[in-house]
Amino acid sequence: MTIRSLLLGLIGVVVLSAWCYFNDTVVRPGMMVSSLMPVIAYGGLVLLLLTVNPLLRRLRSGRPLSGREVAAALALFLIGCGVPGWGLVQLFPMTVMMPHHDNRVRPGWSQERVLELAPEQMLADVSVNESEALDGYVTGMSEGDRHISFLDVPWSAWRRTFAFWCPLIVSMLVAVTGLAAVFHQQWCHHEQLPYPIPVFANSLLPAEDGQLNPIFRNRLFWTGFGAAFFVLMNNYACRWWPNVLITIPLRLDFSPLMSLFPILVKGKGAMLFHPYILMPVVGLAYLIGSDVSVSMAVAPFLYCVIAGVFAHYGIQLRSGKMMALTIEPFIFAGGYFGILVMLLYTGRRYYANVVRRSFGMRAADTVPGHAVLGMRLFVAGGVLFVGQLIAVGLDWQLAIPYTLFMLMVYTVVSRAIAETGAFHVGTFVYPGIMVWGMFGARALGPGTMVIMFLVSTVLVAAPGWCPMPFLVQAMKLVDLSGGSVKKTVSWGAVVLIVALVVAVPATIYWQYDRGAPIRGWPRSSSRYPLDNAVEIIHKLKAQGTLEMATDADGWGRFSRLSPSAPHLSAFAITAGLALIVGLGRLRFARWPLHPVVFLFLGGHQGMLMAFSFGTGWVIKAIVSKYGGGHMYQRLKPAMIGLIAGSMVAKFLPMIIGTVYYLVTGQSP
Repeated sequence: MTIRSLLLGLIGVVVLSAWCYFNDTVVRPGMMVSSLMPVIAYGGLVLLLLTVNPLLRRLRSGRPLSGREVAAALALFLIGCGVPGWGLVQLFPMTVMMPHHDNRVRPGWSQERVLELAPEQMLADVSVNESEALDGYVTGMSEGDRHISFLDVPWSAWRRTFAFWCPLIVSMLVAVTGLAAVFHQQWCHHEQLPYPIPVFANSLLPAEDGQLNPIFRNRLFWTGFGAAFFVLMNNYACRWWPNVLITIPLRLDFSPLMSLFPILVKGKGAMLFHPYILMPVVGLAYLIGSDVSVSMAVAPFLYCVIAGVFAHYGIQLRSGKMMALTIEPFIFAGGYFGILVMLLYTGRRYYANVVRRSFGMRAADTVPGHAVLGMRLFVAGGVLFVGQLIAVGLDWQLAIPYTLFMLMVYTVVSRAIAETGAFHVGTFVYPGIMVWGMFGARALGPGTMVIMFLVSTVLVAAPGWCPMPFLVQAMKLVDLSGGSVKKTVSWGAVVLIVALVVAVPATIYWQYDRGAPIRGWPRSSSRYPLDNAVEIIHKLKAQGTLEMATDADGWGRFSRLSPSAPHLSAFAITAGLALIVGLGRLRFARWPLHPVVFLFLGGHQGMLMAFSFGTGWVIKAIVSKYGGGHMYQRLKPAMIGLIAGSMVAKFLPMIIGTVYYLVTGQSP
């Protein structure tokens, strides 16, 4: 890792962290961290390779970036992408400040005094100057086009909550950085997972002398690139000149067929009749195993059919209510758990050796240094995280399973991105809800549940943007380029902290300048913890058990257990099915399904990508059948070009939108 690559990566992370919120909510050309395959990273990579590097080669005093330098800089930037977006920072300020506003406008909250259930350090302090600290946050403090000063922000209202949340978040970031390093050797070298997104990026990198990658001289690459670029840029231009240009539809309409498949509609699968063509997904599906593509294509249909059958008999598996005790989150959690058990089982020997080496004991096999460092970071971060949950009022008997559920979510999402490249993830597994289902409200009490709900909202409410999958991609990219994974782990932890230090105050500043958003996922999520607390209190009051639940603590909770049998049954059934599918894939060469389907099932993102995965698989099957392996390899550049063209065509509107805003002061 050279000084140039380090500086390039760090500067990119600082700019991303400072500008991300303003771009997403004010300029709005598209989310900067759009998914686990962020356009700003991969679209920016293609433009850098096509413009900056050739320019440096022509300058006499310039030295173009080598492939290893580009990979290192991109890896650091990718790691930083896990902080300023929905995966962390954009959810944090809303969660700790907006409950004060909702308490004023929701009579049920004030009547039940739910705000008092949260430990004071978990919420912002508006007691000194509520008008400025809260009203300024909600409505904004700027006047006209004039921005407020950074010092105009009432930072005193945030000091108390910073003192709790920042160490907690840093502990989590350290733990997942270490966990990603531990898994890297097993996933990358022992199991040889495909990692389609890092492999795509690596296929574009220049040689060590800075020479342009030969793929950029391949006609098929430019054919795929041009097709994707033309379609997407045409559709973007149609937003500027709708009366001049014609949109090329990427969303198909099969709604007339809905009457033929009422069972799918009852299972809330109407979206499957309006499929999207996501060109990056089509390209990635061509590059991965057919079993994964087929599984991703058929899983939403199977799940919606099953949900439709249950709905026909009056049992709703699918519920739109978030962070509540409903069946669907437990179905998803069971799938996550089954996948986690399988990945731990397949690497059990390696993980045991890593643990032994990390604690100074002898290991039967050689363990890489980055895995030892990673395990130590994971243990340190995990212990600190649990300790801080205990300090804020969560019993250790709850803090440990809560933390394990949270790490399960991060690990399985990371595994999915390594195996499938499916960069949209939207199945929600809240650790607090899992503990609720296991113990019951009577054993937990409203105060304990509010603590878990608040932490879940900040750290796990958007798994499709969480930090660990970016770390996994970054380490693979560095590994492919021949760089040092151990240095990436060390600098990755630094990058995450730098991103946090920049993104948190920048996001809060922009919110005070323009006003907090009144809609969107971060705003909706900020209501869930205390909304559910009100319902829990009402239910416990109706049962006459509120006082008993409030007094529960420590081992005494176990005498009041009231686990939810339907929800735990759904968890167990799905976990069992995921294990069966995983074992079948290990034992039978032609096993048709991949356990990763249980991560997506019939979630919105799964339905969004299903058609494109199916399309990529069909193209691959036809090419392989009629052209053989030679033709399949020959067409790979076209699919890589399709992905690259899509990334650039989605990145350019960000540049255009930002320039337009800076010139005119208005969102385009």
